[in-house]
Amino acid sequence: TLAWFATELGQRGARVATVPYQFDRYVAQCRLMADAAEVEALPLYYEAVGRVHSSRLHVAELAINANLPGNSIAPQLDEVGAHARLSGAEAVILATTGVGGRLVALNRAPVLGSGFPTVLVPGSVLPRLRQAAVHLALDARLESSASATVIGHFGKGDAVPPVVLATPLSGWFRCAGERGTGIAITLQLAQELAERWPVMVVGTTGHELHYLGLRRFLAAHALHPCAVIFLGAGLATTLEPESGSTAPLFRQGRTTAGAGLAKRLEEVLAPVRFPVRSNPAQWSGEGEEWVRLRTPLLALASRFPLFHTPQDLPEYVTSPSQLEVTHAAVKRAAQLFLEEQKSAPRR
Repeated sequence: TLAWFATELGQRGARVATVPYQFDRYVAQCRLMADAAEVEALPLYYEAVGRVHSSRLHVAELAINANLPGNSIAPQLDEVGAHARLSGAEAVILATTGVGGRLVALNRAPVLGSGFPTVLVPGSVLPRLRQAAVHLALDARLESSASATVIGHFGKGDAVPPVVLATPLSGWFRCAGERGTGIAITLQLAQELAERWPVMVVGTTGHELHYLGLRRFLAAHALHPCAVIFLGAGLATTLEPESGSTAPLFRQGRTTAGAGLAKRLEEVLAPVRFPVRSNPAQWSGEGEEWVRLRTPLLALASRFPLFHTPQDLPEYVTSPSQLEVTHAAVKRAAQLFLEEQKSAPRR
């Protein structure tokens, strides 16, 4: 993915660099059997390392409704783990319910958790797991690894502070909507904005690991952009409700611009239903990190029905027409923001 993104930037005329960083990668092999049939399963990353081959398993539910992937689930894990230990279980099987019976991955900080092996499974298999003979084979470890942030510079020289156009490059499973739509629009928008402003594209990895790549990059580089536009998750995905899902769906735009400009940005983004809030008390996603630069910021992100699931595939979550409409709206919003943010009141 890093090589592909760097190539795409270069083919569009950017000067490309990669900024590597080291981290401990979680590597696991997992197989869960129920009455001799294999069940889709995903280890809860970083929760535990070591080997488990056991049928002494504690099966529980993790409702994905108010508990958005990425938010802390520590209290629920502590409670489930305590029950599991008291029962004599050697691992926990957590069924993710509330999302149409699908398996939902959870963002994690890249440090060891409780040490108690925990595996995620689709909510649809919960009744079967409670009746079946279940066996888990899990082998998990940490290993030294590396990733990188990809930088692309458009425009001449470095004398003028650039517009930073940022998007994450990594996601769960195929992440076609979660990441692919934002990446596609970023590549196109970078070329278009560069016709008027110098542009610095920042493609980060490790978003699922507490924004690991972006945090490492910002800690090592003193950036002084004229503005930041962050294109986050699910930029051009459907928001149509799906049968059986109780997970909250939303689109959000947040900005450091004043209320007047925020309202105008919302009007421009109306075709893709992004409400825009001015100077919110809390920022979500990697906007939490970018806002610390204390420079004008516009951040867009979405949560959609197949977010963080294996079914986040192009044919299910987006379309050429959805990408076209979203790109057009985001381009107009970015241009408006860059033209007028200097005179707009900011906190």
